[in-house]
Amino acid sequence: MTSKHINSVFIANTRSTAFRLLGLAFVSLFFVGCSSSSQPLSYYLLHDTSTTPPATTSTPSVAILNKIVLPDYLKQRGLVVQTSETGIHIASEHFWAEPVEEGLTKSLRDALRHQNVDLITHAMGAEDVNGYITLRIDDFIATYNGDIILRGEFFIKFIDETNVSDHFYITLPLSSDGFEASVKTMRHAIGQLAVEIAANMDRS
Repeated sequence: MTSKHINSVFIANTRSTAFRLLGLAFVSLFFVGCSSSSQPLSYYLLHDTSTTPPATTSTPSVAILNKIVLPDYLKQRGLVVQTSETGIHIASEHFWAEPVEEGLTKSLRDALRHQNVDLITHAMGAEDVNGYITLRIDDFIATYNGDIILRGEFFIKFIDETNVSDHFYITLPLSSDGFEASVKTMRHAIGQLAVEIAANMDRS
């Protein structure tokens, strides 16, 4: 092999290596750009700010919300989606605007008003109380099947020392994809839960 041929092979190999390095550099810059580009953050309210108190002529039942017990995955601000039978995804760009417990309290309070039940907290105080409600949420999530699941148990302790407890399992289909549709469907699920709680309050 002549020196001229060897030089040609060396130059060709050098060019090939340079093109490969240039390609790798481009890919690296692409991923750096994707990771560094900031996405706008979205915040959601679980309660509906447009809800107005219903007009009623009858005296409502009064219940004090004693406690809400949440699963760990609802104790952080990122919205959660079930991705499989065993997996969930916590959003990094979609957040609750307030703690889930606070939003759930407001949404349930508004829904119960339409069932002629006034839900208050200990801090608000009340003279005539019919019962005390404790709510345990096992799951409240958008599933990979395209619906919202709200399940758990509520306990009502009446002033006459009688107790009522009931399990609930509410599932509603999502009308469309996206977190906004999920939150709206979650509100409807809380509305159905309010109906079940109010029916048990009537037993007092």
